[in-house]
Amino acid sequence: LPARAQPVAVSVELRGGTAAVALAPGHAARTVVSARATAGRLRFALPGRPAALAFDLRLRRGRLVGAARQGALRGTATLRRGRPLEARTLGLYDLGEGRSLGVVQGFGPRAGVLFEASEIRGLYPTAPGAYDVGSGLATRNPAVGTATFAADHALWRGARAERVPLRQEEVRVPAGRHSLACTLTIPPGEGRRPAVAFGHGSGPAVRAFNSTLTLAFARHGHVVLSCDKRGIGQSGGVYPGENANEITIDAYARDVEAQARWLVRRPEVDPARLGISGRSQAGWIMPLAASREPAVRWIVTLVGPTYTTGEDDLYGDLAGQGNYVPPMSDEEIEAEVRRASGGFDPLPAIESLRIPALWLYGGRDRHVSTRIALERLDPRVRQPGRDFSHAVFPLANHGLIETETPYSLTPEVLRSSRYGAGVWTTIDAWLRSRGLSSSR
Repeated sequence: LPARAQPVAVSVELRGGTAAVALAPGHAARTVVSARATAGRLRFALPGRPAALAFDLRLRRGRLVGAARQGALRGTATLRRGRPLEARTLGLYDLGEGRSLGVVQGFGPRAGVLFEASEIRGLYPTAPGAYDVGSGLATRNPAVGTATFAADHALWRGARAERVPLRQEEVRVPAGRHSLACTLTIPPGEGRRPAVAFGHGSGPAVRAFNSTLTLAFARHGHVVLSCDKRGIGQSGGVYPGENANEITIDAYARDVEAQARWLVRRPEVDPARLGISGRSQAGWIMPLAASREPAVRWIVTLVGPTYTTGEDDLYGDLAGQGNYVPPMSDEEIEAEVRRASGGFDPLPAIESLRIPALWLYGGRDRHVSTRIALERLDPRVRQPGRDFSHAVFPLANHGLIETETPYSLTPEVLRSSRYGAGVWTTIDAWLRSRGLSSSR
């Protein structure tokens, strides 16, 4: 939707006059809606904005085929008999005593994230709704326990966790001449809540890549907007590519600004507590967006560079990016980078900001130089009248995952089961101290 967009998996379980509808990761996990099933025809609709996402399907040669529509957009849909998507596993769960479990899938296997414990483990299916809990992020054996999921709860390694009833809607956000396809996640409760939209990292990213951040913020009562990049997934527009230059960064920043303007007008959102967050390349995008869009009231950046795109390209080339042990020492690499220049510079936008901002870094990052990023950031942190903060997690890599060696080689990452100690609780404390969270 529209028909030229990348397809999205959907499953529909019919029970009487209702349908349990599940979409692919990043979209609404599982929504129960009314359905009209008559001779050879099925009609149902998912909540959405500016209009519901409506399906009208007819039986043809053993399949249900027809239209998917949302407002003026027209697409197609096809259903065949089969097992429903395992959507009931994805979501946020309350383990009690202030502990939260998030079950996510961005790329790779599903994973369980214990936010307060800084733990992440891959999930490997053994039966419908049942999984082995792996020893690491993407390492199954030796399994450390099992996890099973029902409609309203999970059993995580023997402990019961209640599902948090998040409401999710499929929405379209106007962004210049195109629209962004997004999922709006609304936590339980009434009244206006804090809210967050995301800037993406590099690559042709879909909204599922933000799954962990979505649940991290939903834990604190945030209304969350997560979108496919322009020209990717279900979003309109032309994908500008990943050459991080002034043109592409400006384009992505304008999309973030459009998300903030759309989100701030939602009746569930407190305009005074709307912020943006994102990883890596978003470190260039978000300050530019916030410098131009007054709806943005705070920023949380994970491993975002504060130096130029040219310097970052050189650092990644020399530091190995987790693919190999570089032949140069870190000091030699950084000396080369400090002699480089060119490309987009985020510092003018950062210097223009007068809103709270938090930067998180890994001490073993082989994509972004933490030391150089802090060299550029620290003088701004110390300037009077600013509310800038940063934190470094010494054993963490570019994904803020702890690794065994300073080189953060890919096999180490796949074996790891730990985020940098305190990553999520650092964000939690920063939000609470500034009145930017709501209790569940």
